[in-house]
Amino acid sequence: RYADTVGYHGDQPYSVWPYRDYVINAFNKNMPFDQFTLEQIAGDLVPNPTRSQKVASGFNRLHMITAEGGAQDKEYLAKYAADRVRATSGVWLGATMGCAECHDHKFDPYTMKDFYSMAAFFGDLKEKGFYGGSKWGPKMPLPSPQQENEQKQLKKTVESLEKVLVTSTEALVNAQLDWEKQLMDLELAGQLSWHPLSAKAIHSVNGTELIQQSDGAILTRGPKPNKENFEIEIPIKATRKITGIRLEALTHPSMDENSLSRGGGNFVLSEFELVIKNEEGETPVKLESAQADFAQGSFEASKAIDGKDETGWAVDGKNRKETRQLLITLQEPLLLDRDATLVARLEHQSKHEKHVIGRFRLSTTSVPNPVLSETGIPDNVYRLVSIPWEERSTQETAELADYFYGRSPILEPARLQLAAAKSRIQKLEKDIPTMLVSLSVEPRPMRILPRGNWMDDSGPVVKPAIPGFMDYGKLNSSKERLSRLDLANWLVSEQNPLTARNFVNHLWKLYFGYGLARVMEDSGSQGTPPTHPELMDWLASEFVRSGWDIKHMVRLIVNSQTYRQTSTPSKTLATMDPYNQLFARQTRYRLDAEMIRDQALDISGLLVRQIGGPSVRPYQPSGYYSQLNFPKRTYKHDKGNSQYRRGLYTHWQRTFLHPMLKAFDAPTREECTAQRPRSNTPLQSLNLLNDPSFVEAARTFAAGILSSPAKADHQRIRSAFESVVLRQPTHRELMILEQLLTETREGYSGEPERGQELVKVGLNQAGEKCPPVELGAWTAVTRALFNLHETITRY
Repeated sequence: RYADTVGYHGDQPYSVWPYRDYVINAFNKNMPFDQFTLEQIAGDLVPNPTRSQKVASGFNRLHMITAEGGAQDKEYLAKYAADRVRATSGVWLGATMGCAECHDHKFDPYTMKDFYSMAAFFGDLKEKGFYGGSKWGPKMPLPSPQQENEQKQLKKTVESLEKVLVTSTEALVNAQLDWEKQLMDLELAGQLSWHPLSAKAIHSVNGTELIQQSDGAILTRGPKPNKENFEIEIPIKATRKITGIRLEALTHPSMDENSLSRGGGNFVLSEFELVIKNEEGETPVKLESAQADFAQGSFEASKAIDGKDETGWAVDGKNRKETRQLLITLQEPLLLDRDATLVARLEHQSKHEKHVIGRFRLSTTSVPNPVLSETGIPDNVYRLVSIPWEERSTQETAELADYFYGRSPILEPARLQLAAAKSRIQKLEKDIPTMLVSLSVEPRPMRILPRGNWMDDSGPVVKPAIPGFMDYGKLNSSKERLSRLDLANWLVSEQNPLTARNFVNHLWKLYFGYGLARVMEDSGSQGTPPTHPELMDWLASEFVRSGWDIKHMVRLIVNSQTYRQTSTPSKTLATMDPYNQLFARQTRYRLDAEMIRDQALDISGLLVRQIGGPSVRPYQPSGYYSQLNFPKRTYKHDKGNSQYRRGLYTHWQRTFLHPMLKAFDAPTREECTAQRPRSNTPLQSLNLLNDPSFVEAARTFAAGILSSPAKADHQRIRSAFESVVLRQPTHRELMILEQLLTETREGYSGEPERGQELVKVGLNQAGEKCPPVELGAWTAVTRALFNLHETITRY
């Protein structure tokens, strides 16, 4: 059921890999299966749940999720509920309850009421049908111990610095008095002409979060769309005359490299508009000209008011870490006859993606022929400065001090340290992995949907309940409403024999290729009865008696005489029991897709056995994701050790499953899958011969052969053959491989550069110093060995 992407529509990634780590750790530590069950179904509901138990509850969130525009909430809530019923009943009961979604089960005693009563257990999960903006619902941060410790230290630093920035000192008081005197002197000289504006409302079109700061600046955060428009509403007094407006592009630590934007440091302001809004509607303000203190080449200031989306003002080319200013002069001074709202619109519609201004401030002036270099303070601050010190109220004194402290050079070092600490916290939070988890809220009502129709609300409301025919398993509870915790406890209770039987059947399949009951996903009448019913009963009861000890059951099976039999059938057995239903011999079956690649990496010495962590991306054909949209994505394979990790950790893109995994019958995991099919197709051979992972492994294996002490060809072939299939080659097999070696040597002798080309396949450079002819010839031999039926088959 696990996958790294949401499945529907754009199949975007979501973070659930900590759940995979939880499962691996649970099996490695031999967590009792009843505890394992309880934590996955209701880990968030146990008293004082641990972080691990909350992660386990993510099992309920592993279904496909949609972010497609126009999706109906009710429809997808019904889909999610149905998926949980199918997954839970299939995994623990081996039941096909999904067949009762639209009508009563045709073959087993499951009714529609049973289906929706089971779904009602999960009605308390906090979720939506439609998720936008890559926000997939409740999630939990999972910092490492080092990250957690750094977070604590940074928060202490922030608290300490914030205290410094608001604590009055004698030096600050004297500096404020000097500053106020300077301001009044500037006002008397007519130089205090710019008045920063304070917005009453700010909006973005495409989801960027806009934060108004104490100095009047507006900071962008959150999503980073390719294109974006901002709208800032500013209240304007009727007495205010406006001759020009100034836009300051300001630096900030949260921008790329402390620059002017989050799109590489540069921005393109394609259009700047001013509109007067009042009760009568909107009136555009006519703009005369635009000038800037710096412009990037042809991206001149005037391009910001030319009415064209494809042009604009940009500031790259000199220093992205320096504040920039744009002055726009009005055609006529703006003098309102009554209070109104001035609306400024900043548009970023150029072809340059994510070139959106990151932090900015707007100011107005009343002086004729305004210029960029003049000073300004907010109106409310000017008003406070104009009040004599002794006449200010406590609130006015505090407000003015707050403004001054935010700009005082004395506190600049502390401000820089605070900004750096907050920036580090922000980056750290971005680096901390998260996990979708279950979060219990007030349960929503669950109705029976006639014919499974999510638009039909005529069905009765049902409460959580186990299937009605399981009389022996009714829950004894005085609760008004049963919870997921009750369901989990019932699944592993003595009243329910199906869970233990289903699990030991899966264990048996793991070691014999087939279960005692061969249809893994259906223990009902349309499945197959167990070939050895008494054995299944005994294994199930032993499993429960042992305390749900999985490793105990594994030891029982692998130490049994049945498991240790040869897989070579006698003529009599082959005739009497061709499908080995009696298990009178061990079973031969092809390895699963992940194990085939793991085996090649292991034989070559490339396999990295690291446990846990995010999914990895092995080599994949270029262009394979060309049809994957919303958004467009380019697959980039991992480098270093990540390239050689086990297939268990391969990135699982539901709609575009890795081609090698797909060729060897791995499921897409759009649905919970109990049993994989096994097919034999030409694509599998082509994969083993040409997939870069296998070519690289074969070449690395060949380089190892060439560096071995054995020098004779037949000795090297014997050693290589035994390393791959764990037996000595027959005389005929040896002759065939020697002939292959001879023929490929001759071929590479005429074109030695072909042997050198092999070194370019993959990241590992093994064989770089080997003779190209020998490397090419021996790689042909190892590729043939990797492609043997015996190599990819468990005997």
